[in-house]
Amino acid sequence: MILLTSPEIATDRTEISVYGDLDVMTGVELRRVIGALTAVKLELDLAHVTFLDCAGVRILLWADERMRDLGGSMIILRPSDLVLRLLRLLELDQCLVIRQSGGAVGTGRTATGD
Repeated sequence: MILLTSPEIATDRTEISVYGDLDVMTGVELRRVIGALTAVKLELDLAHVTFLDCAGVRILLWADERMRDLGGSMIILRPSDLVLRLLRLLELDQCLVIRQSGGAVGTGRTATGD
């Protein structure tokens, strides 16, 4: 199961926390929520993701592209060890902005408004 929350919604920034599996079944809901955003800065908290497959990775790439199409940016916050390991194996830390609590991990693009 996946639980999406938007604890902080502002005119230009939205934070979404994802819980549980991020796969083909649950990715549909994440895509729906992100597709409806009007904010140009998305902070996607993946600290509580326990499973990530190729469909989930594709949703992350789509979300990053969507935010850039809106003239904004996406930052992956506090990815779980599993998520970070997979993103590194796929070398997506070279093109996605990833931040852990200790600082930047992937800095493929510079996020605006940091």
